[in-house]
Amino acid sequence: MKHIVLKITAFIFGVALWFYVISLKDFQLTLEVPVVLGKLPETLAIASKPPHTLPITVEGRSIDLIRLRSQLSNSVYIYIDLQNAELGNKRIHISALNFSAPGFPNVRFVEPDNQRLFIDLDIDTRIERSIPVKNLISINTASGYLLADEPKLEPEEIRVSGARNAITRIIEIPTNTVSIDSITEGGKYSVPLNFSQFPIFALPSDSSISISFSVQKINTKSFKNIPINLIGFFDRNAMRYKLEPDTVSVDITGGKDVLDSISNSNIKLFMEVNRFEIEDVDSLAPTVKLELPAGINRDRSIMAIQVHPDKVHLKKEVIKKTTVEDEDEEGDEEE
Repeated sequence: MKHIVLKITAFIFGVALWFYVISLKDFQLTLEVPVVLGKLPETLAIASKPPHTLPITVEGRSIDLIRLRSQLSNSVYIYIDLQNAELGNKRIHISALNFSAPGFPNVRFVEPDNQRLFIDLDIDTRIERSIPVKNLISINTASGYLLADEPKLEPEEIRVSGARNAITRIIEIPTNTVSIDSITEGGKYSVPLNFSQFPIFALPSDSSISISFSVQKINTKSFKNIPINLIGFFDRNAMRYKLEPDTVSVDITGGKDVLDSISNSNIKLFMEVNRFEIEDVDSLAPTVKLELPAGINRDRSIMAIQVHPDKVHLKKEVIKKTTVEDEDEEGDEEE
């Protein structure tokens, strides 16, 4: 029994001694670490696409390397100081000066034996410009409703800062493709912008826009006794014209709120005299002019206009001219 205890004690002591010896020996470890760019002057911008990470080799005691590997995401990185950067393409050699491992002072960067580690950067002038937003949002109302106006984007343009060569090639910034269906009332929605094709290091002022719109219930309203104005060039002394009927009813179908803002005075009806001769007919539909209040989108808010009756007739009557002889005859008859 005593021999077994001694053997176990010796084994544990041997393992501990082995770990101690190993911990004093330096080992190498290859890691994929992030690349951090810093101190770039405000007047400059990066126009190329540098790597997000680099494979490097580090050296240190095993215990430090084990700890380093477990905390890799925030414990080690390659830092490139761009404080003195100049315009144009630049190849930057990566050395121990770029290696940073806060909290691991005994871990060292190992320079490759057979090759140089570097990254290429293209430095350009920084500019800022406004770029229009492309609307990829589909809005569909429920049955019996309509969009009373064009949906409005806010903002319609996005300020973008970045490398001149990249920013000048951006034509528009699309929204995410979004479908808003079965809408029964107006509202305001926030929609993200799509930066999937955006140049590297281009900085937009906003990551989303809002879209607002007005929805109204579809209704039909009838306007009675609207007079028809007879227009055109004709000899009023030789011919008398009359429309039958000279007033009609007008039914307008559209958004309820818009119809409520319309009165008879907003509806103007016209009939061109010469149209009857040109088209060789005795009845025609009058021309409707709808004078809507300011701010109303007719194309969106008005669906149909119907006149009752749909056609009117033109009656003509020759005006008899009075001559001197006619006046004498009338005088004789009076005597």
